[in-house]
Order: sequence, then C-alpha cells, then structure tokens
Amino acid sequence: MFRNLNDIDRIFGNMGLLRNQMNRLFEDFESGRGGYPTAGSWPKTNFFDDGDNILVYCEIPGVNEDEINIKLHNNLLTIKGERKSDTPEGYAILRQERKVNSFSRSFTLPVEIDTEKTSATLKNGILTVKIVKAQAAKPKKIVVQAA
Repeated sequence: MFRNLNDIDRIFGNMGLLRNQMNRLFEDFESGRGGYPTAGSWPKTNFFDDGDNILVYCEIPGVNEDEINIKLHNNLLTIKGERKSDTPEGYAILRQERKVNSFSRSFTLPVEIDTEKTSATLKNGILTVKIVKAQAAKPKKIVVQAA
C-alpha cells in the first residue's frame, strides 16, 4: 500500500491543501465575494473625493436608465433599481446566470452637498453620480503669514 513515509506525507499534504481551498471557498461565499450578491452588497460601488466633488461609480450591467431611481436627501444617497428579464419573446430559458432582481443601496455622505448641481450618467453598465459639495464643506487653504 504505502512504500514509505514520504507517500503518506504527500497524500496528507494534498488533503491539507484541499481543506484550505474549501475553507477559502466557504469564507468567500459567506462574505459575498464568491460571485453571488448578498443583500445590501449589489451593486458594487466605489466612492472618490477630489475636494470639490464626490464621484460614485456603481456596476449595474443590464439595467436601463429608466429603471434607476436616485434620491439625495439630508446627506443620504439612495440608489434603487431593477434588472428586468431579457428573455426574447417566444423563447424558453435554458440557463439563467444573470438574475432578475431589484436592488437598493443607501450611503450616508460625510459632507454637506449641493443637491441642485448633482448629476448622474449611465454608460456601458456603469452608473456615475457626480455629487457637488456645498461651498461650506469644501476645503479651504489657510495662508500662514510671518509675524
């Protein structure tokens, strides 16, 4: 069966590697990194601040601009939408990996904003929301003078 101890070490070493990979798979699934969106984690969203504006990028492939609702109230940004079925008329679904679902994400913004100047665009499945900071929230440079 086993010729020497090296054979046993090699077999159990591979089993340890398999165990580590399975643990990582389950951890990724539970945290939402495993490719399946969990509640509150879709769409994936990034925020960037340039001092005057906050840019928000959301990945929402398969969602049309008329299926998106964006609200900005009291520094709370809410993005809602729905990805509808794209099944061609008269066809039966054989396999469906892109789920039909509704989504809603809310984010508290760290600064006061100018809601009148905020805008949003959708291009190639990426929603871009440009949020202009209120004048009071913009950073101000203070000049130091010699005494």
